[in-house]
Amino acid sequence: MKQLIIGIVLVILFQNFACFTTNTADKSITPKNTQQPDKKDHKMDSTTKFTDLNKDAFALHKDAIVIDTHNDILMPIFIEGADISKDNHNTQSDFVKWKEGGLDVQVFSIYVPVRYKSNHFNYVMKLIDKMEEYSTQYSEIFYLAKHYDELMKAYSKGKFCGLMGAEGGNMIEGSMENLETLYSRGVRYLGLTWNTSNEIGTSARDESTRGGLGGLTEFGKHVVTRMNELGMLVDVSHLGETAFWDVVQISKDPIIASHSNVYNLAPHYRNLTDEQIKAIAKSEGYIGINFYCKFLDPDASSTTSIHNKYKNGLKSIEDEYGSDFVKFNEKRYEYLTENKTSSGTPVDVLIDHIDYIVKLVGVDYVGFGSDFDGGVYTPNELYDATCYPIITKKLVERGYTEQDIRKILGLNFLRVFKQVCR
Repeated sequence: MKQLIIGIVLVILFQNFACFTTNTADKSITPKNTQQPDKKDHKMDSTTKFTDLNKDAFALHKDAIVIDTHNDILMPIFIEGADISKDNHNTQSDFVKWKEGGLDVQVFSIYVPVRYKSNHFNYVMKLIDKMEEYSTQYSEIFYLAKHYDELMKAYSKGKFCGLMGAEGGNMIEGSMENLETLYSRGVRYLGLTWNTSNEIGTSARDESTRGGLGGLTEFGKHVVTRMNELGMLVDVSHLGETAFWDVVQISKDPIIASHSNVYNLAPHYRNLTDEQIKAIAKSEGYIGINFYCKFLDPDASSTTSIHNKYKNGLKSIEDEYGSDFVKFNEKRYEYLTENKTSSGTPVDVLIDHIDYIVKLVGVDYVGFGSDFDGGVYTPNELYDATCYPIITKKLVERGYTEQDIRKILGLNFLRVFKQVCR
């Protein structure tokens, strides 16, 4: 009897051990699309360093990783001959302005202007050639990254980092091979449409103003699936709402809107409804707030004269304090506060859009997608890319914590980029 009992106990122990090892093996086989980022990696835990944010807002901005997920500087470079390395008078951004604005990572929009009616893919290849040329020509200060680890390595060395995101699926010309070429050359998100519909799906403009309710095509559905397989972010800015919900059903990865705002605050077809915002958050995705006044305020008007007034008025402050990041921003903020104007769109309206998303779904899903140099006019105080620190100061005034500000400035997008673009 004793031997029988011992035998039964051994059988039970073996079965339990077998179950345990089987479950462990199952958990270790994690598909790429369900991997979660390590929140303790580099500064992913939103490190706290400053005890008085009212005093240290600009020091916080300088210390944080700051990311902008949409910029169209390549358009004035190709069309108007702007020089990315110089402080151009007629552009909102360039290497000089990004440095003065404390920006660390810029996603460059790979976009085909409307004037080009054909050969979109060939044009895009030239844009990517130009980006690679910059990475070689300015290698001491600039690095064009393809993956998270590359990005963080370059950032840790103090380099300004570039990523590429494509705007408008028309550029792949209905070819999955062209999509894969974009990925192989470093493009890490694709906006499925621009304002016009294409072989992938229906645009927001066509759906809203022309009655097009087509959603994604069968080819478009395959494109989203293939993007998930490659590790390429699906960007729904410009996408029609019917097509948006098709993406939600298909994509296994987080969904991003690289440069879109809140429809409830500014009812424009380019903006996101509450249900869309909730769906992006549920996917663990990201929304980059667009600086274009028309997407921030339905009654907005151009602020070119205000921008010129501010830039001229700040010249003496820049001459005196321009080499001191914190001091210059403190003095500039004082000047802007003392010289408010009743016209144009105040930067507070942009903060309202951030606030709305945070209150609706939480602080983990919002950042910046400025749309600088995309032919947009921006809020009064955001006259060019030197002005990102003003947003940080405004977030402090709204009561955001250091951890939350770090997330909005860059960590939210970095989390998504790490998960999808490893």
